[in-house]
Amino acid sequence: MSRLSALGQSLGNALQQAFLAPAFLYFLWLIPIVILLYLLKLRRTRVVIASTLLWMKSLQDLTANAPFQRLRRNLLLLLQILILLLVVGALARPYFKAEGRAGRNLCLLVDRSASMQTREGEQTRMDLAKAEALRMVDEMQKGDKTMLVTFAENTDVLCELTDDRSRLRRAIEGITATDTRTRLRDAYLVAHSLRLTVADLHAVVISDGGITDLDEIGPRNFGQVREVADTSTEARARGYDLSFLQVGTTSANAGIVAFSLREPEQGQPGEKQSFVLVHNDAPEPLLTTVTLSFNDSTLAVEEIEVPPGEDGELVFAHPELGTGILKAELDHEDALPVDNVAWLTLRPAARIRVLLVAEPEAPGAYFLQRVLAPDPRVELSTLPPANYAPGHTADLTVFYNFAPPALPSGTLLFINALPPLPGIGSEGSLDRPAVIATDSEHPLMRFNLNPGNVGISSAQKLVLPEGAHTIVSAPGAPLIADVSQGGQSIAVIAFDIAASDWPLNLSFPLFFQNLLAWVPRSALAEETSVDAGHPLTLVSRPETAEATVQNPSGQTERVILDPLRPVYFSDTQDAGLYTVTYSESDTERFAVNLLDRTESSVTPAVALNIGGGDFRAQRGHVRQNRELWRWLLGAGIAVLALEWWVFSRRAWI
Repeated sequence: MSRLSALGQSLGNALQQAFLAPAFLYFLWLIPIVILLYLLKLRRTRVVIASTLLWMKSLQDLTANAPFQRLRRNLLLLLQILILLLVVGALARPYFKAEGRAGRNLCLLVDRSASMQTREGEQTRMDLAKAEALRMVDEMQKGDKTMLVTFAENTDVLCELTDDRSRLRRAIEGITATDTRTRLRDAYLVAHSLRLTVADLHAVVISDGGITDLDEIGPRNFGQVREVADTSTEARARGYDLSFLQVGTTSANAGIVAFSLREPEQGQPGEKQSFVLVHNDAPEPLLTTVTLSFNDSTLAVEEIEVPPGEDGELVFAHPELGTGILKAELDHEDALPVDNVAWLTLRPAARIRVLLVAEPEAPGAYFLQRVLAPDPRVELSTLPPANYAPGHTADLTVFYNFAPPALPSGTLLFINALPPLPGIGSEGSLDRPAVIATDSEHPLMRFNLNPGNVGISSAQKLVLPEGAHTIVSAPGAPLIADVSQGGQSIAVIAFDIAASDWPLNLSFPLFFQNLLAWVPRSALAEETSVDAGHPLTLVSRPETAEATVQNPSGQTERVILDPLRPVYFSDTQDAGLYTVTYSESDTERFAVNLLDRTESSVTPAVALNIGGGDFRAQRGHVRQNRELWRWLLGAGIAVLALEWWVFSRRAWI
């Protein structure tokens, strides 16, 4: 039985290598049925005639009494079998691999991530990729169309499907590499969405293969894809109309892939420690030094040795540094300079302005003051509702048993009060509601916060507006909800904390720690490094309408600030230091880094594993599937016409 299984698997693999849809070969069982029809003897109606002289040929079918007749050479039978073979062959989609242009409709997916800055002799990989893309455009023939898409951290469509070669050349020549990581998924989905309307579209990925999100591109992203048996070669990839054109050869690179500031463990020296992780992708051992500096003053220089293909780490002990820029630099020249340096922005602990609007003598106000005032980050002010005015602003405002007519700026928490939002309301009350569910993924529920054992005497039966999110729920209504709108963080607690035992529960101070961390200014203070391509968070200042952002190359851009919510600056394609100026005396610096092991590992990939299939790297002309079904179908139609002609002429052999 094992031999039969092995034989069947070998036969299946052979068919997979020759046909894209071998399941249609099962229709070859129709051939015996066609032959059987020619073996059957016709049952004719008995008719009395005067003479058989004119019916001699018909008498040949009456010479036997059996239901079957001898199979004779018949041109019609041969033609019909040939038609069946051609049609089944066309349905099975035979193909062969051939070099040359991938098709009449082509989608070029060009990598412009950090690793494409790797030097290859006098050029970079970006130069090589652009040269390949230009060559494909130059090979376009009349009627051919090409689409151009670039990908790195973000995806950009530079040209829709067009036959304008001049426009395509200008777009390709304008491509520049970024300092970000590589993400292919969005770029492929752009090509796949176009393929739904352009059936013969072929996608070509021009890259060194250092892509971080290949596991996010599954079979569901390719539509209906046939299952195949051979998982070790590109046989699984044949169902996807995509080619991988590899650029680059060098692997001589080492880079900083992690840089952080941390507290020393007990017994270790220093008030603070800086951790640096170096990855060596070169085939030779790395022996060099790492320089740590603060505000351009050298703190320490340490030697590091890293074996080929492995990581090496350094820990620098130093005193508390204060506010400024901490820099780690790998004193080593290699093929990719951008990953040899990294920065951290050290800021003072954030001072969070918290305004509590509540009656000073209210029991709930006492608990709120006790949980907020001891936090060293908090500057707490308490205001009775009668004295509250729209001009009072803070980073966090807590309204207890009171709601203003209009929303102020900043992060807001409403306790036993409804914010002035459209769609929110109350439909009576809930008596002794029990907590039945919590959203552990919400930022306000971090640290495994679980108020499940909290006793509540009564709560409002909230009706939430569209887009709101329930954080803690009771039967029939939410108890705590996120009703954030327009980028402004707003939370609602539907019960009076004084009418519950929540202030006596451990989850109460944990909730307010999470609430303080929810404030953008608090999150900004903890952010020492931003990944290249990710946005910077700009928090508005009083009486400041705009800010100026200067990138590492010195270019500036004005940004309009929003007093109600943070503004995000997304043009961070280059690693380095970004300076945000709010006023002459108020500036802020952001450290933007690459810090990506995949980008520092510059050895070109031999294949892209996408959707369970291996797309093997190709160089020069792309090898693609050349399908034969159109020729087979055309031949089938021609033979069908010949069969009709033979039948009409009654040609017998």
